[in-house]
Amino acid sequence: MQIERIRAQIQEGKIIEQQSGVLHRAVVNLAKLNGVRVTELQVKAIIDFVTEYIEHAPALMMIIEETAAMSGAQPDVQPILDVTEDYFLAPNDIIPDHYGLVGLLDDAYLTHMLMEAISNRHKSQTGKSLLPMDAHETNRFIRRLIGEPFVSILDEHVATTLDGLSEKLNINQILVALAQMSLPAVPEPIRGNARVTEIIGASI
Repeated sequence: MQIERIRAQIQEGKIIEQQSGVLHRAVVNLAKLNGVRVTELQVKAIIDFVTEYIEHAPALMMIIEETAAMSGAQPDVQPILDVTEDYFLAPNDIIPDHYGLVGLLDDAYLTHMLMEAISNRHKSQTGKSLLPMDAHETNRFIRRLIGEPFVSILDEHVATTLDGLSEKLNINQILVALAQMSLPAVPEPIRGNARVTEIIGASI
């Protein structure tokens, strides 16, 4: 996988955000739409949170790929990772990457949603979550930042991707492979899995 290329893309996204402030404006506008007054410190906390969310995606991809390779499960897991990598590296996806962190938000969201969907299927069969984090609330907040119609397009893309993988592969076989993998080095939950409102101090 081209993890270093993805990480370089994220670093470039940070620079673009510093120069353009697109995400800063998006956060302020979302707060206004919800009738919430946010301080500059709270806006910074949200941007830091979003940055960590984006950085968490390739870290998770890398750990799963490495662990799959060591356990012999890579052929079963790789198609899922390929989908996320291809989307990350496509410059003109649903939200073009030249918008900086905002342009990478859809890439990270797609990755997190695919991993959450696979983890949920795994939990439904084994009773155990694949990932040591509760991504639901975090992804819900990111959905609000992305907004419509983009988030619905992304959700449809996730569903289509999973359906496509189901047609080509045996999803149960993938789940068995994942269940046999030990993921001791999975990145820690974002901000210790704290609630979004605890992190940003404002309910937007």
